[in-house]
Amino acid sequence: MNKHPNALAGIIALVVFCGIFLQFVIMVQAPTSNSVFVRIIQFFSYFTILSNLLVLTYFTSRSLSTDFIENAFWKRAETSTAVTVYISIVGIVYHLVLSNIYHPQGLARVADHILHTFTPTVTVLYWYVFVSSKKVNYSSIPYWLIYPCLYFVYTIIHGSITQFYPYPFLDVDKIGLLQSFLNCLVVLVIFAFLSLLLSFIANWRFKKNNKLYDQRSKNC
Repeated sequence: MNKHPNALAGIIALVVFCGIFLQFVIMVQAPTSNSVFVRIIQFFSYFTILSNLLVLTYFTSRSLSTDFIENAFWKRAETSTAVTVYISIVGIVYHLVLSNIYHPQGLARVADHILHTFTPTVTVLYWYVFVSSKKVNYSSIPYWLIYPCLYFVYTIIHGSITQFYPYPFLDVDKIGLLQSFLNCLVVLVIFAFLSLLLSFIANWRFKKNNKLYDQRSKNC
């Protein structure tokens, strides 16, 4: 049973890697006045890229895992759920807010769809099929919010120094610090809500499966 999800995780990891690499090449070769070093820093300043790198690491680890490391960090239900939340936010924010103002063409469009549509969709589906019936500790949710919080802090500080803001709803120069801060709070609330929702679904399915198992055991 483990070989099938492991192989699937490997295929997903390969596609995600191709999307990240393609986007990296496109951004580094973009005709701008910025140096290659600056463009590389800007590339890794996108929450989309960082979250896709997390997904890549997650699925690569899952594809190489065995029964002997069932409790390893990347196989924990909490880790899987957190990664699913992160990349889900990428897809939600992009399609609700950013897709109307960004229209890539050619290979950039391919990379765009991989990073913002393919990765969130397959991650959620993988989580539901292979992870969502496992127990998730609600106490871990506050720790999941550390990553987006640190990202927002980095983005504001880095932007104040370089005037580069990867997303318009965080652009302090255009919308002001207060509005940027409020936008961060809204996104964090969505993070918290989605974390609670997925954790609830996982725990509900976990309890339901346990009840079915107990009933079958009694009948036997």
